[in-house]
Amino acid sequence: TLLIAALCELFEICREAGVEMHQARTADLQSVRDYLQEHCCDKIALDTLAQLAGVGRYQLIRQFRAQFGMTPHALQLDMRINLARDFLRRGVALAEVAYRTGFADQSHFHRIFKSRVAATPAQYQLIA
Repeated sequence: TLLIAALCELFEICREAGVEMHQARTADLQSVRDYLQEHCCDKIALDTLAQLAGVGRYQLIRQFRAQFGMTPHALQLDMRINLARDFLRRGVALAEVAYRTGFADQSHFHRIFKSRVAATPAQYQLIA
């Protein structure tokens, strides 16, 4: 009876610790998302984000995808494209948009934009 009571107490402690770890992980992932939002146009190493979250690189990718539905890099690209759409609506030149949103060059920007928006940046600028 004493052994069963001790095991039940141990299981309860482990269960509570698991809930606390899950809540801490969620807070860490939110801080990674916030960091990406603040630095979306910068080149950010995966190691930097993993260190911010306090987990390994691959664990970060798995947990981030589970919570937000995409990898940190995919979210960063979405943030860049949304910023680019704002610039294009305001009439900023395509090369300037590519530069200001952190893309390596205009062709890289063009390719990513078209894959996400289903229109080229020039087409989007005409209809926006």
